[in-house]
Amino acid sequence: MMTRASNSRVVAGRFARPVTTGCLLLLIVPAVLLGYFWYSVWHVHRDNDQRRQAVLATILDQARLATSDTAHALNTSGTTDTGILTGVIWQHTHAPAITYDASLHTFAATGSRSVLYDEKKLVLPNGGQVNEKRCFTFTFSHPSGASWTATMAEQAKEVCAAGETIDSRARLAKDRIKNMAGARLSPTDVTDVLDPTHQQDAYVMKGAVRHGQTVTITLLIHAQREVSATAEQCYQFIRHLDVADTERSVTSAPLASC
Repeated sequence: MMTRASNSRVVAGRFARPVTTGCLLLLIVPAVLLGYFWYSVWHVHRDNDQRRQAVLATILDQARLATSDTAHALNTSGTTDTGILTGVIWQHTHAPAITYDASLHTFAATGSRSVLYDEKKLVLPNGGQVNEKRCFTFTFSHPSGASWTATMAEQAKEVCAAGETIDSRARLAKDRIKNMAGARLSPTDVTDVLDPTHQQDAYVMKGAVRHGQTVTITLLIHAQREVSATAEQCYQFIRHLDVADTERSVTSAPLASC
């Protein structure tokens, strides 16, 4: 009896060891997989954060460069004409909204700057592109007898929303003016093309003047339909003509006033 019981305990012990090892494996493998998953999540998040920080640094560098380049261009322009100066600011900042305060001799240009970068995804091998955008206001002051000075301030994204809408509408107007026949570039026809239903107040026609092979069209563009409750910007479109009406190039730029 003693021998038989002893043998039973030996057999049970031999059976228990594989069972215990299997249970440990069942616990260890999920733990390893979970640890690897969380490490992968952390690694992807860290890489994306590093890429985003690098892109933000690039955007800030671009904005600072635009600030200094614009100030230099204003100081070398040799003019006090607000129309020409607005064009100089537009050329270097590409801000869709540019205003001028005559009492302070100050321009304010507000616009967004953005950079695309590839963001890693945990489940997608190629990830996807992200558009990192920042809003800035560039202020250019010219006190009497002094040089132009420039400052740059980052704003909340909402500050640039109205300007982005104006920019989108200016691009749409530019495209439609480009596709019009040269003979139809009158104030009435342009207004009809921009607002066929005559139910919007986004565009206010200020004039269309023909000079030789060009037609200069001036529009006041509103960010919303409710004119009294929204931002506005005056834009000038110059449509170049030729005899055959095949060369339909258009340039556009904001104006200090209409």
